[in-house]
Amino acid sequence: MRLLGVFKEDNREFFLLQDEGKFFKSDAQNLKDEFSNYDLIKNRDVSIGSEPVEGEGVFNFRYGPVTAGVKEAGVFNIYTYGERILSVNIDPSYKKRDIERLILKKNIDEGLKFAESVCGNFSVSHSLAFCRALENCAKLDLPEDAVRLRVVALELERLYNHTTVFLKLARGASQNVLTSHLSFVFEELLRINRDFGLSRFLKGVVVPGGVRVNESANFEDLSKRLLSLKDKFEELYEHALKSYNFIDRIHNTAPLDRELALKIGVTGPTLRACGVKEDLRIKEKGYEKLSVVVEEDGDSLARMEVRVKEFLNSTDVIVDNMAKVKSLDKLKGVDLKDLNGEGIGYSESPSGLLVYYVKLNRGILENVYISTPSVFGFKAFSEAFRGFIFTDFSFAFDSFGVHFSDCAR
Repeated sequence: MRLLGVFKEDNREFFLLQDEGKFFKSDAQNLKDEFSNYDLIKNRDVSIGSEPVEGEGVFNFRYGPVTAGVKEAGVFNIYTYGERILSVNIDPSYKKRDIERLILKKNIDEGLKFAESVCGNFSVSHSLAFCRALENCAKLDLPEDAVRLRVVALELERLYNHTTVFLKLARGASQNVLTSHLSFVFEELLRINRDFGLSRFLKGVVVPGGVRVNESANFEDLSKRLLSLKDKFEELYEHALKSYNFIDRIHNTAPLDRELALKIGVTGPTLRACGVKEDLRIKEKGYEKLSVVVEEDGDSLARMEVRVKEFLNSTDVIVDNMAKVKSLDKLKGVDLKDLNGEGIGYSESPSGLLVYYVKLNRGILENVYISTPSVFGFKAFSEAFRGFIFTDFSFAFDSFGVHFSDCAR
């Protein structure tokens, strides 16, 4: 069983829990001592990481909130004596927008806009988890074509996110030619997103009870473009493996062992890079072509390899689902404006498990809790980076694929 969240409702504390493919809310009174990541989740808005270190010559190298090395506002308090990193404590509050509070008392349509704006890179993942929570509450089943198109959207999101991680690692190692080619792949993927869903970042595709895509999209043409990019991406990966300078920078950098990853609550590519074969997509409709990718070393190289191989597999998943879509009719969603009750929804985002808990009264959001993979990813980074030097920072941090916006909400 995994603890995903801790929240208040009716002046009582509840846990958001996962047991394999099942998600549920539970009274927290007798469970606090069972989960080692309880304090991490309770303090996620204030501080994530290790305790400060004191000693002769030790100082706090404050990195951020605005720095060229990280594209979002956030602070890394790095405790060092000038060479080795002794401890890392992360302050995500500079990016906090208090979305979980702002979304309250809003209707479903307004709530969806907030959800897909939590983290631009994960707009499909957030909107999908939010809509699934509503659909769970309404006990709503979707048409098969809508399910398959949601799979396409989620996997398109995975493609450009995984490309971003590969690109950042290449750039950090000054692989300028590789970086340039990956930038081309990234741009082409965003153009495919636009042609599929009318938005380069796929906003507005997932709606309660359905999907909204470009009705004039040529799925056969999009599939050909994706398969061409798959061939190029695989060629770039094989080229990267031959660069000893590149591989040397990420091999055995910031390794995370399986036991610690599970203790923290890590999911997604980071957990699969530690040898844990866990991916909830394998049980979902539309993933007949899915092959769960696992690596064993848990380091930056393993995390990159998982993402690269998932890119190749996700392309096949997308093409397979596009070929099986029969019609775009009657897929534009349903009206849930009078919905009452509570529900939990999830998605396997590009960086791990993302879960929403919602409670509604006549279609108005009374309570919302968002569990994001970046919270656990930041903690994993802080643990894995200890003992390394600052020049390893970009290779360690970028390999986790985490975002301050996703973490701070």
